Amino acid sequence: PVTPRAVRWLATLLLLVGASAQANLRLVLDPEGLSGTERRASQSLLEQAAAALPPSFVQRLDREVSVRWSDDLPAEVYGRTTRLDALVLNAALLPRLIDPQQAEAPSGRTHGSLQRELLATVLHELTHLYDRAQLWPQEQRQLQWR
Repeated sequence: PVTPRAVRWLATLLLLVGASAQANLRLVLDPEGLSGTERRASQSLLEQAAAALPPSFVQRLDREVSVRWSDDLPAEVYGRTTRLDALVLNAALLPRLIDPQQAEAPSGRTHGSLQRELLATVLHELTHLYDRAQLWPQEQRQLQWR
Protein backbone atom coordinates (compact mmCIF):
# COMPACT_ATOMS: atom_id res chain seq x y z
CA PRO A 1 0.00 0.00 0.00
CA VAL A 2 1.04 3.56 -0.61
CA THR A 3 1.71 5.30 2.70
CA PRO A 4 1.09 9.00 3.40
CA ARG A 5 4.87 9.41 3.71
CA ALA A 6 5.34 7.94 0.22
CA VAL A 7 2.69 10.26 -1.17
CA ARG A 8 4.43 13.28 0.37
CA TRP A 9 7.77 12.08 -0.97
CA LEU A 10 6.34 11.62 -4.46
CA ALA A 11 4.71 15.07 -4.33
CA THR A 12 8.08 16.55 -3.35
CA LEU A 13 9.71 14.71 -6.24
CA LEU A 14 7.17 16.06 -8.69
CA LEU A 15 7.69 19.61 -7.43
CA LEU A 16 11.48 19.43 -7.44
CA VAL A 17 12.04 17.71 -10.77
CA GLY A 18 10.78 19.72 -13.68
CA ALA A 19 13.00 20.96 -16.51
CA SER A 20 11.93 19.92 -19.99
CA ALA A 21 14.04 17.26 -21.69
CA GLN A 22 14.00 14.42 -24.18
CA ALA A 23 11.89 11.51 -22.90
CA ASN A 24 13.95 8.33 -22.57
CA LEU A 25 12.16 6.16 -20.01
CA ARG A 26 10.18 3.43 -21.74
CA LEU A 27 7.49 1.51 -19.85
CA VAL A 28 6.97 -1.81 -21.62
CA LEU A 29 4.07 -4.05 -20.70
CA ASP A 30 4.71 -7.80 -20.65
CA PRO A 31 1.50 -9.00 -22.35
CA GLU A 32 1.98 -12.70 -21.54
CA GLY A 33 -1.29 -14.25 -20.38
CA LEU A 34 -3.30 -11.03 -20.73
CA SER A 35 -6.54 -10.70 -22.67
CA GLY A 36 -6.98 -7.82 -25.10
CA THR A 37 -9.04 -5.93 -22.52
CA GLU A 38 -6.40 -6.49 -19.83
CA ARG A 39 -3.63 -5.34 -22.19
CA ARG A 40 -5.53 -2.17 -23.11
CA ALA A 41 -6.28 -1.30 -19.46
CA SER A 42 -2.67 -2.01 -18.46
CA GLN A 43 -1.26 0.03 -21.33
CA SER A 44 -3.56 2.92 -20.45
CA LEU A 45 -2.28 2.80 -16.86
CA LEU A 46 1.34 2.92 -18.06
CA GLU A 47 0.59 5.81 -20.44
CA GLN A 48 -1.02 7.75 -17.58
CA ALA A 49 2.03 7.10 -15.42
CA ALA A 50 4.44 8.23 -18.14
CA ALA A 51 2.40 11.40 -18.69
CA ALA A 52 2.48 12.22 -14.95
CA LEU A 53 6.28 12.12 -14.68
CA PRO A 54 8.38 15.28 -14.99
CA PRO A 55 10.39 15.37 -18.25
CA SER A 56 13.73 15.48 -16.42
CA PHE A 57 12.81 12.34 -14.46
CA VAL A 58 11.95 10.57 -17.73
CA GLN A 59 15.21 11.68 -19.34
CA ARG A 60 17.45 10.69 -16.44
CA LEU A 61 15.79 7.29 -15.93
CA ASP A 62 16.92 6.33 -19.42
CA ARG A 63 15.96 2.69 -19.64
CA GLU A 64 13.30 0.26 -20.64
CA VAL A 65 11.28 -0.84 -17.62
CA SER A 66 9.33 -4.06 -17.99
CA VAL A 67 5.95 -4.10 -16.24
CA ARG A 68 4.03 -7.32 -15.66
CA TRP A 69 1.17 -8.61 -13.54
CA SER A 70 2.11 -11.21 -10.91
CA ASP A 71 0.22 -13.63 -8.69
CA ASP A 72 3.18 -13.70 -6.27
CA LEU A 73 2.50 -10.49 -4.34
CA PRO A 74 0.74 -10.40 -0.96
CA ALA A 75 -2.85 -9.12 -1.14
CA GLU A 76 -1.97 -5.80 0.52
CA VAL A 77 0.91 -5.07 -1.91
CA TYR A 78 -0.17 -3.35 -5.13
CA GLY A 79 3.24 -3.42 -6.80
CA ARG A 80 6.94 -3.94 -6.29
CA THR A 81 10.21 -3.20 -8.05
CA THR A 82 11.89 -6.52 -8.82
CA ARG A 83 15.04 -5.36 -10.65
CA LEU A 84 16.54 -2.06 -11.77
CA ASP A 85 14.55 -2.43 -14.97
CA ALA A 86 11.35 -4.19 -13.90
CA LEU A 87 8.32 -3.90 -11.70
CA VAL A 88 5.35 -6.14 -11.03
CA LEU A 89 1.76 -5.29 -10.21
CA ASN A 90 -0.62 -7.43 -8.17
CA ALA A 91 -2.60 -9.59 -10.63
CA ALA A 92 -5.45 -9.95 -8.13
CA LEU A 93 -6.29 -6.28 -8.86
CA LEU A 94 -6.47 -6.65 -12.64
CA PRO A 95 -10.11 -7.86 -12.86
CA ARG A 96 -11.21 -4.73 -10.98
CA LEU A 97 -9.05 -2.46 -13.15
CA ILE A 98 -10.73 -3.62 -16.35
CA ASP A 99 -14.22 -2.96 -14.94
CA PRO A 100 -14.69 0.83 -15.18
CA GLN A 101 -17.17 0.90 -12.29
CA GLN A 102 -14.86 -1.01 -9.96
CA ALA A 103 -11.75 0.82 -11.15
CA GLU A 104 -13.23 4.23 -10.30
CA ALA A 105 -15.30 3.23 -7.25
CA PRO A 106 -14.20 4.64 -3.87
CA SER A 107 -11.54 2.33 -2.46
CA GLY A 108 -11.30 3.67 1.08
CA ARG A 109 -7.56 4.07 0.51
CA THR A 110 -5.34 7.13 0.21
CA HIS A 111 -5.84 7.81 -3.50
CA GLY A 112 -9.58 7.20 -3.58
CA SER A 113 -10.01 4.56 -6.30
CA LEU A 114 -8.31 1.37 -7.44
CA GLN A 115 -7.22 3.01 -10.69
CA ARG A 116 -5.62 5.94 -8.84
CA GLU A 117 -3.98 3.57 -6.32
CA LEU A 118 -2.42 1.57 -9.15
CA LEU A 119 -1.26 4.76 -10.87
CA ALA A 120 0.31 5.95 -7.61
CA THR A 121 1.93 2.52 -7.21
CA VAL A 122 3.56 2.66 -10.65
CA LEU A 123 4.84 6.19 -9.94
CA HIS A 124 6.07 5.14 -6.50
CA GLU A 125 7.95 2.12 -7.86
CA LEU A 126 9.51 4.19 -10.66
CA THR A 127 10.69 6.63 -8.00
CA HIS A 128 12.44 3.71 -6.27
CA LEU A 129 14.24 2.93 -9.55
CA TYR A 130 15.23 6.57 -9.93
CA ASP A 131 16.46 6.73 -6.35
CA ARG A 132 18.43 3.47 -6.58
CA ALA A 133 20.11 4.69 -9.75
CA GLN A 134 21.20 7.81 -7.79
CA LEU A 135 19.93 10.14 -10.50
CA TRP A 136 19.04 13.12 -8.30
CA PRO A 137 20.88 16.31 -9.30
CA GLN A 138 23.17 17.48 -6.48
CA GLU A 139 21.01 20.46 -5.47
CA GLN A 140 17.90 18.27 -5.18
CA ARG A 141 19.80 15.65 -3.21
CA GLN A 142 20.75 18.32 -0.69
CA LEU A 143 17.14 19.52 -0.38
CA GLN A 144 15.90 15.98 0.03
CA TRP A 145 18.05 15.12 3.02
CA ARG A 146 17.61 18.30 5.07
